[in-house]
Amino acid sequence: MRNDTIPVILLGIIVAVIGVSLSRKTDPEAKRRNDLAALARKLKLQFSSKNDFKLAERFLFLTWLKRGDVRNVRYAYNAFRGYYLDYFATVFDYTFLAGGRSYYWSAFILEMKTDFPDTIISHESLEARFEDALGRPHIGFESAEFSHKFRVRSSDRKFAFDVCHPRMMEYLLANKDLSIEIRGAVVAIFFEDWLRPEKVEANLLRLVEIRKLLPQYLFTKA
Repeated sequence: MRNDTIPVILLGIIVAVIGVSLSRKTDPEAKRRNDLAALARKLKLQFSSKNDFKLAERFLFLTWLKRGDVRNVRYAYNAFRGYYLDYFATVFDYTFLAGGRSYYWSAFILEMKTDFPDTIISHESLEARFEDALGRPHIGFESAEFSHKFRVRSSDRKFAFDVCHPRMMEYLLANKDLSIEIRGAVVAIFFEDWLRPEKVEANLLRLVEIRKLLPQYLFTKA
């Protein structure tokens, strides 16, 4: 090999390394995935970035996730699983196709040993877009402020009032972005946005707070 070709080869290697480095830095989805994986390690939760159709199907009984025109374009990814503050939680990005448009949501789900009736508490903006899919009419509450900000629907009216006690309403009014579904053995919150690494733990904490605000006597009845 000629000596004058060595600098050319070295220059090519340097350019290639810089190119790979820059491409990684300019790929926001790769950075988000890496940040989510790092967060999972910190929280000691399992993590998989792969498209997971089975995980999506497992939670299709939840009204907010029962969407999409075609099954093969409705899936979970960037999934966290494991125990968080002694509760088993599943968190994931969720995408589906509806009306020719792709939607990107995120779901935070906490499993319980119970069998609760389907109850949805949704904030006004989300309710307006998906009201036709929710079916039954919403339930009115004495708190005008709460009734203005949230819509509550349930297959069991008494259960809905048990859940939406004054402390729960106060908490939700302080967290107006939350949309909640309680059904069977899970309580879940949803967002019309993909997982943000800087918000995942805070939202997990809020999910646990909602679980703790559910009256204990409901679990003794279930």
